[in-house]
Order: sequence, then C-alpha cells, then structure tokens
Amino acid sequence: MQTLPFSTEILWKFSHEPFILLSTGRSCIVMSPGNDRRNILRYSRKSAGILSLLLLFNSIGMNACGQATAETGHVSISMTGMENTPVINYTVPTLTPNVLVDQQGYAAVGEKQAVVKGRQPVETFRLVDRETGETVYEGTVKQTDYNGELSLYIGTADFTDYTGEGEFYLECDNVGRSLTFSLKEDHYQELLEALCTDVHDRCQDRSITEDEIITLLEACEWYPQVLADDNGNDIPDLLESIADWLEKTANDTEKPEPENMCYVAVMAKFSYLYQKYDVQYATQCLQHASSVYTKLMSTSGRDAEKFMALTELYRAAGLYTYRNQILEYKDFFEDNTSYLEETAYLYGSMTYLATRQPVDVDLCTVFMESIRNRGEELAKRSHNMIDAVMNVNNGTEDLLKRAEELSCANYVLYSYQYTEILEDFLHYLMGRNRDSVSYYPEEGDAADYLLLIAQQVSLADRH
Repeated sequence: MQTLPFSTEILWKFSHEPFILLSTGRSCIVMSPGNDRRNILRYSRKSAGILSLLLLFNSIGMNACGQATAETGHVSISMTGMENTPVINYTVPTLTPNVLVDQQGYAAVGEKQAVVKGRQPVETFRLVDRETGETVYEGTVKQTDYNGELSLYIGTADFTDYTGEGEFYLECDNVGRSLTFSLKEDHYQELLEALCTDVHDRCQDRSITEDEIITLLEACEWYPQVLADDNGNDIPDLLESIADWLEKTANDTEKPEPENMCYVAVMAKFSYLYQKYDVQYATQCLQHASSVYTKLMSTSGRDAEKFMALTELYRAAGLYTYRNQILEYKDFFEDNTSYLEETAYLYGSMTYLATRQPVDVDLCTVFMESIRNRGEELAKRSHNMIDAVMNVNNGTEDLLKRAEELSCANYVLYSYQYTEILEDFLHYLMGRNRDSVSYYPEEGDAADYLLLIAQQVSLADRH
C-alpha cells in the first residue's frame, strides 16, 4: 500500500488489473494489484459502504448541477484503528434553487417577480404549468447585475403579464427551475382568511398574547372592510374573536388576568371599536381598563406601553387626566428620533393622531413628521433588508417590526412605492430569499402577518 500526493476529491481508475485510488484531501491510498486477495477482500468489505456513500454524494452534486447551488460542503477520510479502517467525516452541502420565488404564491393579477442567479448571465425564463408541463409564458431576465462578493449574476424574471391561475414553476437554461408556487385571483384574501381562522382558534384557547391582540385591533380599526363577517351580524369575525378572548381572560378563575399596560391598551381600544355594536359591553371594558390602569399607575414608570395605554384611554374616555399625562411625554418625543422603533410608541402615536378629542397640535406635528421620516428611511433601506441573495437583516421578527413601521406610514400617507415594498417584504419572508426558505407562518407573530396582508387586500384596487 502506497500514499501518494493528490488534491482531487475522489479518483477512480480501472485497468486490466483492478486497483482503487482513494483521495483523502492531501493524499491518496492506493490498493495496488500486488496485494493478496484476502487483503483486497477485507478492504472491500470495510470500504464498500463508504465508497457507495461517496459515489452517492458525487452523484447528487452532479445531478443537482443546473438545478441548485451548493452553498457549503466537505468530505474527508482518515485511517484509524488496528486495521486501518477508514472513517468518513462529511458535511452535506446545502442546495438552494437558483430561481427564487414566493413559495406561498402570487396574486394572479398584479406584479409577479422572481430572482434568478447564476455563474453566467441568464437571458430568458419560462413559466411552466406544473400539471401539464406546458410553457405558458416566456420572458427575458432583466436588470442583470454582477455580485462580485458572491461571484454571481443576479437578474429578475418578471411574469406580471401572465394572469392565469394554477400551479407553476419557473425554468431557466443552465440554472434550472424554481420551487412550485400558485397563482390565484384571491391570493391575499385566502391568506388573510387562513390567518383569521388560526387567530380565532388561539383566542378560544387563550394561547394568544395581548401584544398580538393589540396588533389585531389595529387591523380591525384600519381595514374592517376586508375582514370576514360569516354570521352576517355586521361585526367583523376577528373582532368577535377578540371579544371572546377578553371575556375568557377577565373571567377565567384558573389562569390569572394580565396586569400590564398593554392589556389596558387592548381593553380601551376594543371598547372604542366595539361601542357601535354593543355600547353596554364596550363601557364595561372601558371601566375595567381604567380600573386596571389606576392599579398599575403607582408602580409604573414613563414607558412605551404606558403611553400607548394612555392614548387609548384618552380617545375612548376623553378624560383630561389622561391627556395631561400624555403631554408629560412631549419633551421625550421632541428630543428623540428613534422612539417609533418601539411598537407601543408607534401605535400610541397613531391613536393620538386619530383621536377626535382635543389634542396638542405641536405633538401631532412631531408624530406626523416622525412617521413620514421613518417611512422614507425604511423605503431607502428596504432593498438591503430584503435582498434575495445576501443575508443583511436581523431575522424574521425584526423584518416584521420594520414592515409594521412602514405599514403605519403607508396608512397615514398612502404611497404606491410603500405598498410595493411591503409586498416585497412578504415575498422575502415567504421564500424569495437567499436560503429559499418560507418563514411564514411558523416564524413571526400571526398578528403581524395579518396586519400586512390585510393592507395588501385593502389596497389591491389601487395597484
């Protein structure tokens, strides 16, 4: 047996006399024809499984060529033990498609784009019906740029002009095909209904938090027209689910009622929204919110959740004691440019701007300017945050928070650009990202997704 220097990963050679040449990264183990039959058989029995594995990995890599990119991978072999038994150490490479799509699908009528990457520029793409294998649309890959850091050409496959429905995939020469996705006329409406069903179940078993409930109430306030009313009583089903949650939360003898300012904000906001359906119950909720606030006030500092609770209480009740406490935050807001990054300050600001009670005009101006500036800032940063081939964000939760901030700016100051960017946030979170992973709905709060998707449904006619 000889050891020779080789740099190749795996080498096989067959001649009129059999021998095996195996790479170990820096050296190769050669089984020469001079070895006796017993040694050859012994080696073969011990190595057959290992060699089969190596061939399998090699085969996978070759078959995947043109279909996916291997991000990382390493195979090494070391000889250990009394009988020089080979021990294999390997890391299986991560394979990702070279055509990145929203795996949850797209609205049939609306902008539809995928990201295409390759070692060489990709010129054209085909949209293929998954069931029939028929090409239903062909187009040119646009905006091809070269990413020197990744050594990849990046382009966009735009198939907006195709408006049919069904299951499809995109295919490009040399780089392969995408994962399958759907095109549906009511794409976002179906996603919204599925989220509402999930939220209803979680309200029933009280597995949802007051932080999520406050976001759901924002959706009820801003977009009631897109929320289902299956029983026809003119009350959005989502708001009724929250009413059930509140009743169970307040009356459950086994699980204690929350004692925090976010819960106060939830009760006060619900009271304001529900008063046109049931004044008596809404009043009870407001009274209970005020009672809990009074209990917590002596031990709470001046923080974001307290501010949010005060704005909801003031809008619902109109008491000057709440208004005066809100104004105690004025210096903080005038001297702080990053407070909107805290969701409670953001929602509180939105409520203060929306109240019909007397307000401080200067404070309203501060809020409007801050929301506008924050929207412009996020719009400029969004390309990097949701870049489909680079990893330049802080994860799902942070992306959803930034999208919430932008959605607030879009609600106050409607912008077609903001609407497109928010849809791109959803595309990124649903699979059009570097790892081709759909984080929806497992990662992130369902309430955050619901708010963003409700906005897309409500603005569909403006696109």
